[in-house]
Amino acid sequence: MTGPNENRWSVRGPIIAGVLAIVTLVGGFIVWATISQISGAVVASGQVEVEQQRQIVQHPDGGVVETIAVKDGADVKAGDLLISLDGTLLRTEHIIVEGQYFEILARRGRLEAERSNVDTITFPEELLETAKTDESLQDLIAGQTSLFQTRLDTLRQSLDQLQQQSEQITSETAGIDAQIDAMISQRDLIGKELADQQSLLDRGLAQASRVLGLQREAARMDGELGSLQANRASALIRQTELEIQRLQLGSERREQAETELRDLGYRELELAERRRSLIEQISRLEIRAPVSGLVYDMQVTTPRSVIQSAEPLMYLIPQDRPLVIGARIQTINIDEVLIGQPVVLRFSAFSSRTTPEIDGRLDRVSADALMDEATRSLYYRAEVSIPPEEIEKLGNLALVPGMPVEVYIQTSDRSPMAYLMKPLADYFNRAFRES
Repeated sequence: MTGPNENRWSVRGPIIAGVLAIVTLVGGFIVWATISQISGAVVASGQVEVEQQRQIVQHPDGGVVETIAVKDGADVKAGDLLISLDGTLLRTEHIIVEGQYFEILARRGRLEAERSNVDTITFPEELLETAKTDESLQDLIAGQTSLFQTRLDTLRQSLDQLQQQSEQITSETAGIDAQIDAMISQRDLIGKELADQQSLLDRGLAQASRVLGLQREAARMDGELGSLQANRASALIRQTELEIQRLQLGSERREQAETELRDLGYRELELAERRRSLIEQISRLEIRAPVSGLVYDMQVTTPRSVIQSAEPLMYLIPQDRPLVIGARIQTINIDEVLIGQPVVLRFSAFSSRTTPEIDGRLDRVSADALMDEATRSLYYRAEVSIPPEEIEKLGNLALVPGMPVEVYIQTSDRSPMAYLMKPLADYFNRAFRES
């Protein structure tokens, strides 16, 4: 038979074993939590984007749509025609302004020739080049040339008339000079005869009437001589006046040309600027693709539609630019983010079981916080680049702009104990601060 002491089971051994197991487990956990390292990361949400965001197609002036050359989803190249605007009014105004502008150039050429007192007109090169293919401008040049020649002929005729009058006065002056010389000679002879007769009269050998007659003749000749000299002086004055008139004709012509040129200069500048503006507006009637890409979200779909200045007409999604990841980082994590940090990307649109994680690099972080207009929350925008060899890991899977991405921006490694203690430490940091 077995005694009572032999059936008693001792619990001391299992208790000791359990305590040892607990101590071992806790100690092992503490050692693991202290020694092992876990990679830290800032988690952010993002999406696939093109390196250059979608291109807005706008028109600076607006207008009436004439034709639409593309549809939503069309693949266009840079420079391809998208929309044509009706340019009837602009082209009509351009024809009017250009006609006025070239008329100013033609007049300027004529007036410059008149101011410089030359025999031929040198028209502006721009006018001559355009006139090679425009008959109306050739007629304009011919008209100004004819007017210049007519005015020049009129001036020359006036100058010739004045020159003839001056030469006539010169001839008259020469005749007067001859008369004066003859009159002086006659007066000298009468003076000698009067002296002889006076001598004879003093001796009683001549009659007094003879002496008086000679004296009267000498006085008359002095009067005629004075009249001739006065006529000669008057002729010289008229000749001087004619020369002044000749000079005034040329001077007035130059002054008139200078005045008209000054007035034309302001008008020419105004027309040139208006013409340049119209040419630029006409060149913008054809709205062309600024970049290559896919047409997206067209706002204009029917001809004769009226578009406003700077109104978005459509968007182009560039297809020849590398893909990047645009992420939103919470403001509380910005101190842990630096440009150049490695990034792990996980595409939630693909199967997590078959899709590998992709490595990237943080390239840009916005200088200041941005606001989400929908949620009114602040965030920092980050841009992550993906190396081509990483994209190849996806195989046949294609990344499409707008696809959601989970972004893990790797930070420093920390032990599990540090992760466990951080919330507690933060709590006590706040709890033991006095308000």
